[in-house]
Amino acid sequence: MSFEQSFNGKSVLITGAGKGIGRALALKLSQIGAKVFALSRTESDLQSLVNESPSIIPISVDLQDWDATKKAVQSCGVLDVVLNVAGVGHEEPFLEITPTIFDEIININLKAVVNVSQTAAQGMIKAGRGGSIVNISSRMAHRAFKDCSIYSTSKAAVDQLTKSMCLELGQHSIRVNSINLGGVWTPMWATTFTSGGSGRQNYDEYAARVVQRIPAGKPFIPMEDVVNTVLFTASDCTSMLTGANIALDGGYTVT
Repeated sequence: MSFEQSFNGKSVLITGAGKGIGRALALKLSQIGAKVFALSRTESDLQSLVNESPSIIPISVDLQDWDATKKAVQSCGVLDVVLNVAGVGHEEPFLEITPTIFDEIININLKAVVNVSQTAAQGMIKAGRGGSIVNISSRMAHRAFKDCSIYSTSKAAVDQLTKSMCLELGQHSIRVNSINLGGVWTPMWATTFTSGGSGRQNYDEYAARVVQRIPAGKPFIPMEDVVNTVLFTASDCTSMLTGANIALDGGYTVT
């Protein structure tokens, strides 16, 4: 079964759809015939997304607002697929973490996944046709990185939440998986590392350090790999794949 066959006519909600991975997924899914609901808190990002693909349905909401988010998800009707992509992270030493930083990371990376998935799953169960939920996690759920303690904690929680959701939603034919990503080459990374001068040097240092831990030999995961892995996991091609934390990191977490 091709992606086109699997997603054509399906209703898909993507959080964090304004930039990066979420945007790439929204564009690909709209291209292959899915009915895409793109959720982001940045209206200008949504507008540029719709300009590029007019069939996409934009939803502007702050995931930290529980009630507004629930209403936004309910407005999509019955969904077939939910892709929880939205996430934030701050590089802060453990001793300098503030309640504000803690709350933002946990609210968006974990609490919003609960809210969006819970609301969508209730609709799927009522409709009686099952569905698929994919949560974007990180290699940091399994490997500690300096100055990323709360981000890592939030992603470890997402992985365990994924397993718990699988256990409770499986009886309703709802599959739940997470994708543990390594570094993904996005416009943000490109701006950071290829601006010339010290940026170039920082990229070389980063790449040399990280590649030592990646058997596949590349410092970043190509966006196409991310899109294909998420779509395969979410698709009807994988009817028995559920409760998995799938590492897409070039082998980083086996070293």
